[in-house]
Amino acid sequence: MKVIKSQAVTDSTLTSTDVPENDYAAWLIGTTYASGDRVIVTTPNIHTIYQSAQSGNVGNDPTTDDGTWWTVVSSTNAWKMFNNVIQEQTVQANGIDVTVNQGQVVTALAAVNVDCESIDVIMTDPIEGIIYNTNFPMISYSGITNWYDYFFTAIERKTDLSVIGLPPYANAEINVVFNGSGDVKCGALVFGTALTIGDSQYGASFGIIDYSTKTVDSQGRTTITEGAYSDEAEIDVVIETARFAQVKKTCKRRTKT
Repeated sequence: MKVIKSQAVTDSTLTSTDVPENDYAAWLIGTTYASGDRVIVTTPNIHTIYQSAQSGNVGNDPTTDDGTWWTVVSSTNAWKMFNNVIQEQTVQANGIDVTVNQGQVVTALAAVNVDCESIDVIMTDPIEGIIYNTNFPMISYSGITNWYDYFFTAIERKTDLSVIGLPPYANAEINVVFNGSGDVKCGALVFGTALTIGDSQYGASFGIIDYSTKTVDSQGRTTITEGAYSDEAEIDVVIETARFAQVKKTCKRRTKT
């Protein structure tokens, strides 16, 4: 079993993105906002959508407000894929193209909660040029066990991708392209280094935590309101004694983030 020790993507490491940051008009100090009006703040490492909590809202900086005048809606569309909230997806028609330079060694990446046809990962070193260039199809063959299923089962797509073993170049640019027609989506794009936790054992179980709600009225009629869900897994892992301290430290760090 491996985990990725993630590195934050910031304004200084995001070299380029083709997703425009134009969800709403930018907040202006002299503009009066009514209740429900939305604005964006695109200053470094904020990139957030805010909604006015009441009318007559003028001169109140949403980045420092205590909730009296503004409430946080979400990250802007361009930055949802970097905000560590997997359920919030960056969405753009016909593809997403981003490039980062983390300024440190990156040996692994993960794309989570995605909807696309394929993903290109291209690494370019300033001295040696292209050092990695691979296309990953996102068509899922899970459950396809015979030719009939292969030809007639509806096409399903993988929602997650992990790439382990990237060349360890500290100054390489990493270009990630999500290909597809229609709306292409990415919930999280994570860069970092891979750490071996241990060897997983037989008997692993997988499932989901469902946040849908069920209500029953006075006539006994049941209504299910679909909500979000998260994956969960229970896996027994054998850890080498020499790794205990490192694994504990890493898991503690992941829990905090």
